[in-house]
This record gives sequence, structure tokens and C-alpha cells, in this order.
Amino acid sequence: MYSIGVDIGGSKIAAGLVGNDSKLISKKSSPFPRTGKPLDSIETIRSLINSLIAENGIKTGDIAAIGLAVPGSIDYASGVVINAHNLDYHDFPLCKLVGDDFPGVTIYLENDANAAALAEYYSGAFRGCSSGLLITIGTGIGGGLVLDGKIFVGGKKNGFEFGHAVLLFGGEPCTCGQRGCIESYCSAAALVREGRKAANDHHESAMFQRAQGDLSRINAKLVMDCAREGDAIASAVYNQFTDYLGATACTAIALFDPEIIAFGGGVSNDGEFLLAPIREYAKKYAFFKNHAKIVTAEMKNDAGIVGAAMLHLQR
Repeated sequence: MYSIGVDIGGSKIAAGLVGNDSKLISKKSSPFPRTGKPLDSIETIRSLINSLIAENGIKTGDIAAIGLAVPGSIDYASGVVINAHNLDYHDFPLCKLVGDDFPGVTIYLENDANAAALAEYYSGAFRGCSSGLLITIGTGIGGGLVLDGKIFVGGKKNGFEFGHAVLLFGGEPCTCGQRGCIESYCSAAALVREGRKAANDHHESAMFQRAQGDLSRINAKLVMDCAREGDAIASAVYNQFTDYLGATACTAIALFDPEIIAFGGGVSNDGEFLLAPIREYAKKYAFFKNHAKIVTAEMKNDAGIVGAAMLHLQR
């Protein structure tokens, strides 16, 4: 038997066929239809799934389940997307709409960050562990927590929003309306914000020079590149950033005591340049001395697809 995972994002919808060994066999993607009609995305999802079935020479009866991952809040009992603003899904009965086209196949729904954590558990960095925390560093901070082999979705099943735990009380404003959230200090957007501030104050910095004085050109990669090359101003910004990530890892260690913490998202491509200072911070300040192993996430762009396909093993 096979399962199919569908990762529904604001720019594209990606679907993949996954085997019993949790390995991705094939995948396809299409742009998310920006027609102003959310129902049009159902046709795209249907087409991708049917193409996977046809191109791999299998039948609908060979599909054990279809999993759907979305960037938003969901009602697990009803299979409804409560809110996914990037998709314009609001009280959107996604499971039913997809399931109507594939009778006899069970449809599952999950938040995309949770699905990514499941992918790490079944096929990636969490293999061999019963617990693990995935922290994805993007425009915001995503997080997925596996405890005792099960994705943690909260006591009331409202979700796991680790990025909106407070890191610095009364700190920088966050998109959620709170101040000082982890997301406000540990996201790529936060790194860009601090890089631009520092460059504006230090026109002699490599960041300012490389951007030719145009602060809008300063992105996360430029800050990281300048720090790696030894620019003092960029290094100060980056060191503060990794300290915040280290403090975040220590918070997770104290709260959940996971066996492993994996960092994903574009910033994680910095590898050891990112991870080494986080590990050093945790070595100094983590409550438990035999604390979580800190690594880079492995599943990359396939995480949402594979994790969604594995949802049926969680139920």
C-alpha cells in the first residue's frame, strides 16, 4: 500500500507518493491558483493526486490514505481548516472536499509545521528517537514537537505555536500582537531587521557597502555572508541572533527535554556556522547537562509532503 501527501502552500501545491518504507517515490507540483476562489485549489489537488496515481501505475485502491498539510489552524475532529490566511481558507472543509473525489480513501489534515516534524521522525533527523523538536527559521518561526512517537498538538488540540512563546518580555512587536516572541528575535525577518539597523548606524560596515547604501538590499544571506567573512558589525548582529536561538533551545530543553532539536528553514543552510554557537550556548546554560542533540533538519523541501503522507500512522 501507498500513501499520498499534499503540501498546500501559498505559492505552490506539492504532492508526493510515499511507500511503506516512508520513502518518497515521486512528486509533482503546481502553482497555487490565485483566482480569488479557494475551491479552485481543490481541482489542482485532485489533478496532482490523479497524476501521481496514473504515472506510477497504481489504482485508488492501492492508496491507504491521503494527508493534507496547510499553513494554518485546523479542527482535527471535522477536518476543517479554521484559518489559513495565505490560502484564503476560512472554515474551509478541506478533508470533505478532497475526499469526495476519492471515495474509500481516508483523508487526514495537519498543520504544515507539524507535518514537517513528522517527516523528520519517520524519515529524517529524528529517526531512532521517540521525541524531537523541529524549529524552522523562515520569515516567521515554525515548530513541530514529537513526544513518545506522537505529534503534539496541544492539550486542547489548538496547536503548537512555539514561535509565539515570549523570549523577551516587552520586546519587539510580533505579528501575533504580542511583544517579545521567539519569532520576533529568531526569525530570518528578525535577522534582517537587526542587520539593517546596524548597517544604518555603521556605514563603514561590509553590509552597508555590499548593499551600496540601499538598506532594502540587506537580506538574511547578506548578513550571514558578511559575518562569516569577519565583518565586525555583521558578526555582532549574527552572534546576538545565535544567542537568541541558543536561549530558545534551552527553553525547549527545560520544557520538553527532547532527545533531539533540529533546525530547518533557509537560515539552517548555514550549517555549522549556525549550529556551533547554539550548541555552545546550550552547553553553558541548558538546565539538563545530558540535553538534546542539536542538528540540522534533513527533509528540506520534501518535509511537508512526506509528513502529510505519514499522518495515517499517527491516528
